[in-house]
Amino acid sequence: MDDELERLQWLSVDELAATRRSAIRRLNRLDRSAPDVALREAALQRTMRLIGEVQEGRRRQR
Repeated sequence: MDDELERLQWLSVDELAATRRSAIRRLNRLDRSAPDVALREAALQRTMRLIGEVQEGRRRQR
């Protein structure tokens, strides 16, 4: 299992939502002229995808 995914799975619902909002804010504030923008955007998109996986897993468990 991926370290980030495992870390996200241990977060409470509120903490996971706060992490998602933070990732969205960071995506919106990315400096598009920065040389590493593609890497940063990919990392944030991956975090968003993993959060979605955790949320979907929790929905299936109910």
